[in-house]
Amino acid sequence: MKKLINRNGWWLMLVTAVAGLSTFFLILVDNYLDGDGLIKWDTLINQWVETVRTPLMNKIVELITLTANWQIIFWGLVLGIILLGLAKKWRYAWAMLISVSTGILFTELTKMFIARPRPPVENAIIVEKGMAFPSAHSYFAIVFYGLITYFWVKHFRSKWMKIMVGILGAGLCLLIGISRIYLGVHWTTDVLAGFASSLAWLFLTILYLEYKNKYFDSRPKLRSQYR
Repeated sequence: MKKLINRNGWWLMLVTAVAGLSTFFLILVDNYLDGDGLIKWDTLINQWVETVRTPLMNKIVELITLTANWQIIFWGLVLGIILLGLAKKWRYAWAMLISVSTGILFTELTKMFIARPRPPVENAIIVEKGMAFPSAHSYFAIVFYGLITYFWVKHFRSKWMKIMVGILGAGLCLLIGISRIYLGVHWTTDVLAGFASSLAWLFLTILYLEYKNKYFDSRPKLRSQYR
């Protein structure tokens, strides 16, 4: 029993994380609709961010946020699918395509349903159209760059390379989310909602890929042993 728990511990951790992240997302939705709780901190955080801006930092943050613009995500998706196709990693290519496609549908429908206005435009460094909740940049930072990070972690055999790639990928995703708050185009809870929902979807995608890799890719090997 102990061996079974140790062997499947990370599966249980991912399932638990998906449940926890989904619950947190729903709590954020409920807090906004009720106008209380965590939402009250949004204005205070945005006001504080305005006091720490500098011209140089503004330029750097604008470059960071560009990495999750729809044009970059679109062409990155096209390039990713081509490279994965050439490597005959069609399962990963389909996972990337489905993740981005469902992300577009999820964020747009949620924005329409919640209909939360963005922070005051006079306090923003750049101007963005549309509703605020959840942050689409934060969402795609996770489902796109997070998935790419997972692919690279699977590719490397060195433990230290895996750790380094994981830190770099997580750091980029975090910076993209922070950039949206810094630029004044999103509230903090918009970013948290984008992270929570996209992390839940990323973990589900990883669970699916690991399940297929473990129980389907191993079948031919098992058969060959008995021939």
